[in-house]
Amino acid sequence: MSGVKWLYISTENKIYKIPNPKNGKFKEIKELSNQDVLKVMLYYKTKNRRPDKLVMLEFDLITLNSEGVYELTDERQSKVLQNAFQFIYNRLQEFADNKSPFELPLAPKVPSINEKIALYEYLNKKFPNLGKDAPAIVENEMGSQKNTSKKLI
Repeated sequence: MSGVKWLYISTENKIYKIPNPKNGKFKEIKELSNQDVLKVMLYYKTKNRRPDKLVMLEFDLITLNSEGVYELTDERQSKVLQNAFQFIYNRLQEFADNKSPFELPLAPKVPSINEKIALYEYLNKKFPNLGKDAPAIVENEMGSQKNTSKKLI
């Protein structure tokens, strides 16, 4: 089996565990109202219904509304999908032949050193099985993002 956990990392590097969203809405965190936070998605395998092995991490910088809620809007989903399709299915020559303005891709969010430390400490304390895998997976993900951005330049 597999599972997903959602975390927010505040600008003060405090970590909040967030339940899975319902109807595209995440649980409110009043103290984070109108703030930018780092959203972390942890993908893991389970053993005996408990998180056992971290498979992948995904980072995104998001802004919570005045009630401390992040709502995944159709506009946001559309922008992410448009970004993916534009850069997955087009070759460099197609970009060169295109006469319309070139759209820059959405930049991936790379966590700061302090955010990574906070994440590792949290995982080691709350989910030790996931914590042991986290540094290698985060660094591998960041390395692949750097390699991808070099290819685009």
